[in-house]
Amino acid sequence: EPRDAYGRLLAYAWLDLDGDGAHETLLNALLVREGLATPLRIEPNVARAGEFADAARAAHAASRGLWGACDR
Repeated sequence: EPRDAYGRLLAYAWLDLDGDGAHETLLNALLVREGLATPLRIEPNVARAGEFADAARAAHAASRGLWGACDR
């Protein structure tokens, strides 16, 4: 679905980091992996929910990004 119940746009954002025209890096996953975002599961858009959850656990375990500023 393009929008959630509150009208927020739901999208996957891809990056072309090497400039070759191919979108090889998923910005959403990168932000979660670096601890700069937390995943939010919104049905029915859950194709990558497991990937984002795994990335969030790894970021938390490594104290990356926002997790580095939190007491455990």
